[in-house]
Amino acid sequence: MGCFMIKVMDKTFAILEEIVISSPEPLPPLELSRRLQLNRATCSRLLKLLLDSGYILQVSRQKGYVPGPKILTLSNMAAFQQDLLSVARGVIDRCAEELQNLVQIAQLYNGKRYILYYRNCNPRRNIRLDRLSFDDLFFTATGLMLVAHQEPEERMALFRRLKAESMPFFEDFQDEKTIQEKLDAICRKDFFDCRKDIQWIYAFPVFVNGAFIATLGVSIPFSEY
Repeated sequence: MGCFMIKVMDKTFAILEEIVISSPEPLPPLELSRRLQLNRATCSRLLKLLLDSGYILQVSRQKGYVPGPKILTLSNMAAFQQDLLSVARGVIDRCAEELQNLVQIAQLYNGKRYILYYRNCNPRRNIRLDRLSFDDLFFTATGLMLVAHQEPEERMALFRRLKAESMPFFEDFQDEKTIQEKLDAICRKDFFDCRKDIQWIYAFPVFVNGAFIATLGVSIPFSEY
């Protein structure tokens, strides 16, 4: 019974996350069941549960669902990292406007990278988050900065887990023998930058009272670098 309830909860939260990520555009039930590989009957049952509870709203039978009033209420009540974000939003907005590109702030939680806030001021780049959390710790500048400020044992635990899950890695960060040295070098330098595909990416540590808490990231197309 316990395992069954956990699976139901996992599916319910997965549905809710997909609807939130897709907002403000409504998400049709057929597309939702396709993304999550759920059968239509299960998807419909869980959608009704979320609808009756006020977590989602139905725009129409064809268009699908959007986040409901309970999501907004919970978001306003949670006040997650409000002290940090009250300062960070202004800094990120000004940086993004000055650079005319993407600036973000991210934290590491439970082995995943969470983007708390971001601003993109490049009209030529259509950037939108497609997930709530990311496993790209060794394939992004902000991810590497987050890992670099963990304890050595935690660094290696993250490295081995993501390797086992076949997650992408930068070429210089695939060698277990030297990875600690490379991460230490990031900490000493106080920033990390590199070229990634068609963009140049940066990461800078964020401290409060001398304690590392987050990473500020910048992304600029290489043609504009």
